[in-house]
Amino acid sequence: MDDHYVITVKDLAAEPEVYERELRARGINITLRLAATSPTQAGQLFVINDMDRLRSGEPVPAEGPIKPIDGPGPCERPSGCPVGIKVPVGFDKSARVILGRPADPGERYAMPTGIAMPGEPLHCVDYANRTVAEVTALLRERGVTPSYTAHARQRSFTPPDDWYVLDGVMSADGQALLLVGDEPGDERPLPAGC
Repeated sequence: MDDHYVITVKDLAAEPEVYERELRARGINITLRLAATSPTQAGQLFVINDMDRLRSGEPVPAEGPIKPIDGPGPCERPSGCPVGIKVPVGFDKSARVILGRPADPGERYAMPTGIAMPGEPLHCVDYANRTVAEVTALLRERGVTPSYTAHARQRSFTPPDDWYVLDGVMSADGQALLLVGDEPGDERPLPAGC
């Protein structure tokens, strides 16, 4: 494409500095960071299009000039299935691309994924607003150990069994972090494809 650079990362174990050097040689100021995540999210991209605005405290629009390129075929991820990015020739901002890589054994996820997303333990299970006891049992049946947090709490704790699970993410292989409360939360639809 004449008006865009097309960048694909073919090796998630490669050193980000190699890609950054190649980009800088073309005058593109993009920092690439790899973030540990679930195997189902490996290769997922998150783009911050204007780091200068972010550093100054200004809001950064969700959409920007750097666009993900989705792979061919169907995709079950709500945020798409990117295989690379398109960067406009002449891009003169400072940007960051965060790329999910499979976590090493025992490593916590820097890029957590929802417990009901495709490939995760509660995919297509309507768990929101069920009790802590119910969701804990569902997770343990699937070999997942839960921990818990609540709004206005800085540390994990053990909630009463009759509290409600409001949301949940996979925090490491075989570990989930559940957001709980003493009252049900807003209704949430199941992910696409359920």
